[in-house]
Amino acid sequence: MNVIKKYKCLSWIFALVVLLVSVSSAHAHLKWFVDESQLQAHLYKNLVSYALAWVGITGVFILLSLILDRLFPKISSPWEPKRIEKYATSILSVSLGASLLISALDGSLFSMNIKNTGALNFALMLEGFIGLSLIFGLAVRQASVLLICLWLVAAIIVGWVVTLENLWILGAAIFFLLRGRPLLRYSHEDLFSVFDNEISQAHAISFLRIFIGANLIFLGFSEKIMVPELGLAFLQEHHWNFMAALGVPWFTDELFVFSAGAVEIILGLFLLAGWAVRLTAAALAILFLIPPFFMGAEEMIGHIPHISIVVMLLLFGRGQSSRVACSAVVDLAKNAYGLYLCGRLARR
Repeated sequence: MNVIKKYKCLSWIFALVVLLVSVSSAHAHLKWFVDESQLQAHLYKNLVSYALAWVGITGVFILLSLILDRLFPKISSPWEPKRIEKYATSILSVSLGASLLISALDGSLFSMNIKNTGALNFALMLEGFIGLSLIFGLAVRQASVLLICLWLVAAIIVGWVVTLENLWILGAAIFFLLRGRPLLRYSHEDLFSVFDNEISQAHAISFLRIFIGANLIFLGFSEKIMVPELGLAFLQEHHWNFMAALGVPWFTDELFVFSAGAVEIILGLFLLAGWAVRLTAAALAILFLIPPFFMGAEEMIGHIPHISIVVMLLLFGRGQSSRVACSAVVDLAKNAYGLYLCGRLARR
């Protein structure tokens, strides 16, 4: 009976999360569909009220997530079945590679909000090459290093803000640097093979979780809360404020945009902290799957790798803590450097 009550409580909380996420579908990348050159600056009329309300809601959800993690450890706990992990990692590699290749052919770097203006020709060629490497499983770890370098170069060329809106790219690149491509590959890794034995899947997936969580937090601020005119322009063309349509007149478009950003930040915070990870991933799956039905193929293509990452989190949980994962990588780097120095001394 106690178990039944626990699962009933879980189902109600999940329904509440889904409701909040549906508010946030206003949506993950507003810059893909809004012409920023035509926007006029907008100041919130009730910023303090909105902020205080969502701070309170965030506190409640943090408390609930801690309780749920205590009652249902499997909501977040790591799971590392070798056979499934190999297929899931390989599928994620293909989906990320396909996304990069499609973006390169479309003249976009990482996403549609970084368009080529002439300065990114070589970057797009490199993006397409990395995409093909990830698709065919050809030197995936080396391609991951190139992807990290490309992300850093993009930050210098097009600016840090727009590049940080694609922070998940960095997390995916680190993940594949650590895990490589277990299956469906044309060549074995000839560099960084030491990672296979020293870094577990639970360590690697932590970087996926941390970086996509940080990405959501950054997007919540950069595309919604800090720039409400983006969301307001989007809502003028796409009437997604269902709260007003349901007879809640005080739930204005302005509040809807702020709430969208707040929910995105909450979801990102939960992933970053490793709280109720599978429940959060399920809410994100809904967030990423609903908009394509209304916005078309362009939105679906842009979210393919995001959905794949969410599936990884649903399957494998939070992985290790950020401290443990980073410590393992640092220790491995120190050991590798020590071996390198010993090799040089031996050759002398």
